[in-house]
Amino acid sequence: MVASNRQTTRMLANYLKVGIRNILKYKAFSIINIFGLAAAMSVCMMIMLIIADQKGYDRWQTNGDRIYRVQTIGKNGNGMKTASSALPLAEKLRRGYTGIEASAVAVKNIGGDLFYKDKIATGGGYFADANLFRVMDYALDQGDVRSALERPFSMVISAELAAQLFPHEEAVGKTIRFVHTGVNPAGFETGNRETAFGPFLITGILKPNPGKTSLPFQLLASLSTLNALTKDSILSFPPNNWDNVWSNYTYVLMEKGRSKADLQQALDKISDQQYPKGPVDQYALQAVGLTDIMVSDPIGNPTAIAMPRMILVVLTILCLVVMISACLNYTNLSIARLLTRAKEVGVRKVSGATRRQIFTQFISEAILVSLLSLLFSSLLVLVFQRLFAGLWLNQFLNISFRYTPGLFLLFLGFSIVVGFVAGLLPSMYISLFNPIHIFKGLNSVRAFRRLTLRKVLLVVQFCVSLIFIISTSLIYLQGNHILNLDYGFNKNNVVDIKLYKTENYDRFAQAISGNKNIAAVAACTFPPATGSNYSLMVHKAGPLKDSLRMNYIDVNAGVVPVWGLQLVAGNNLPPIAGDSADHYVLVNEKTVREFNYGSVTQAVGQHLLLGDKEVEIAGVVKDFQFLDVSRKMEPLMLRNRKSEFGYVSVRVQGRDLAGTVAFLGRTWKRVNPASKFEYEFLDQELLMTHSMMSDTAGILGVLAFLAVLISCLGLLGMATYNAETRRKEMSLRKVLGSSVGQVMVLLSKGFMMLVAIAVAIAVPIAYFVNNIWLEFFVSRVSITPWLLLGNILILASICLLIVFSQAWRVATASPANSLRAE
Repeated sequence: MVASNRQTTRMLANYLKVGIRNILKYKAFSIINIFGLAAAMSVCMMIMLIIADQKGYDRWQTNGDRIYRVQTIGKNGNGMKTASSALPLAEKLRRGYTGIEASAVAVKNIGGDLFYKDKIATGGGYFADANLFRVMDYALDQGDVRSALERPFSMVISAELAAQLFPHEEAVGKTIRFVHTGVNPAGFETGNRETAFGPFLITGILKPNPGKTSLPFQLLASLSTLNALTKDSILSFPPNNWDNVWSNYTYVLMEKGRSKADLQQALDKISDQQYPKGPVDQYALQAVGLTDIMVSDPIGNPTAIAMPRMILVVLTILCLVVMISACLNYTNLSIARLLTRAKEVGVRKVSGATRRQIFTQFISEAILVSLLSLLFSSLLVLVFQRLFAGLWLNQFLNISFRYTPGLFLLFLGFSIVVGFVAGLLPSMYISLFNPIHIFKGLNSVRAFRRLTLRKVLLVVQFCVSLIFIISTSLIYLQGNHILNLDYGFNKNNVVDIKLYKTENYDRFAQAISGNKNIAAVAACTFPPATGSNYSLMVHKAGPLKDSLRMNYIDVNAGVVPVWGLQLVAGNNLPPIAGDSADHYVLVNEKTVREFNYGSVTQAVGQHLLLGDKEVEIAGVVKDFQFLDVSRKMEPLMLRNRKSEFGYVSVRVQGRDLAGTVAFLGRTWKRVNPASKFEYEFLDQELLMTHSMMSDTAGILGVLAFLAVLISCLGLLGMATYNAETRRKEMSLRKVLGSSVGQVMVLLSKGFMMLVAIAVAIAVPIAYFVNNIWLEFFVSRVSITPWLLLGNILILASICLLIVFSQAWRVATASPANSLRAE
């Protein structure tokens, strides 16, 4: 047995030596194979890391397989689906149903600034009680979980917030002042309103989570605080309100031996009781496993942002497609290279080598190449990680790219499998051949005569490559189009400042009005075209009372000069907010058309009913893109309600923008010292969609490059094989008088035909697919013939270069040497 093991070890060592020698001997072939596999493997490894990250949420929870979140969905035609549920649900489950070990709630609407002496920190979280620590493995470094969230106005905070507020003091036992500003604990909303919640006693410091969680937070306030704030009329949150399904998250820990079906049965009974059938929207309750939350379909009111499940499925399929294509190209190149090693194998077989030994040698070489590719792909993954970390998209996804021993073993196993799959076909072919056939030439072997399948695969690969190239070009052009889009308002040199308190506006506007660099000042609910919109049902005043759902923004008269709106009829809003100002509104041209007023002039002076309030149309503004760029123009009403103002919009002028912004900051701190100065330029806010398009174009660009690379490597393999197998034929043609050009045309025309077929198939598909996503944009670029032709020429030029290089090598070779070699 020992002798057999030693013999096997020596044999494998010999295969390793032979493999290394062949890699060094055929350097160009080896570099192409290693680089091709490494490029494909790096993308697949990157996708594996992303999938592992997204599937890693809440895996550290000890009872994760027994924890469920209850979400609310609509019934009877109501397509609503939200991650939240009614506040009383948790207690009803805990008290009224068996099989439930614990239930907890996490109520949002607490997030903002914590003040301690001269220190300030910002964080978001939830109202909760000790049940949350019973259901999940959140823990405290300091404090007692049983009593930390028992009394009103008690709070536990993260170690990070504690370090900011109490760098040299014990945090527990200290009192801080909390001002709610609407900060979301997941970080994708920062808020622009201030509400003083009063003093809070710090009763604990949160222990850092060992992994990613679907319920991130920096602070937890006691649930009893919510009742106290409601009692003091600071908030309005009745504890037994079953209709409010938007502000609370319910988590349930089932007893051992109980299943999701048991919980769902209880939820169905509760939903039938609390939400009976009727004319209004009907709700239902649905249980979702804790570890399934972040890999599910998109849902409203999420606690964290993650990739939708469909995206993960697409990434997995993409990973398989990329790797299969790379393996096929390795196979193509290896079969072509077998022509130069066929006689070597024939000699070995005549000398007594078995099929198994030949197969093992060639498959071990393929695995060795794959392992070398793994090393290079690891370096490429580091490059991709840096590129991905800089994407605008990742500030919401927060992909951590954490390496674990399990992932390293997965990568190693993946590399071995790739090597085995890639080398399987050529290893089987060469090990099964009869030495007589090998010495006569591989053209006599039936398997090498017909390459129909490989041609079909090559056409498919070129189709994919061309579709990627065209799509990348269009996304890049659409991104630039959005960047330079005419929104219908002037987005340049407008500074948007969060107001926090409506009373902050008058003091600030008056204080900056004398500066020569301030052209105009306005107040609004939110800046236009940044993704926010409110709507309501509006009726015509009069006997007909036609109705129309209209979008609205609360503004004052200053928005017309600040945003650069064009009044096409009537007058601006009254300059001072109040009862008289609230009586007038502005509408856009789309509203005039939808209400059939005839003309913009006829619309002025008409009356509208907003619920019980009647308002008059003071003027009509030219249509402008107040919704995000993917939305069509809709009716809009500009109202004037000071209580709804959330931003100050300032149009600045002059060359010293930085100095003007500094002046705004100083003035804000002087007249509104209790509120933070937070601002952003309007044109930068509008870059969000452009950034998303740029990121998508960048990702698709990498995939397009990879697809072209793999396709070209496959073409190189077939071109090399074609040139090797037809070397004797071409030499005879040259002897009989054919020129170098004629020989090159003969060797290349078949491949150019394959490229032409790929173009004929890919162009209509690319046109159809890209038209689908372009339809989502109101203003979009066109798919012109010149764009398609330019991308076709790029692909065709690369293909011609590859094919002609191999054809030139054979066409310029000496006929005497070629015939002697044959």
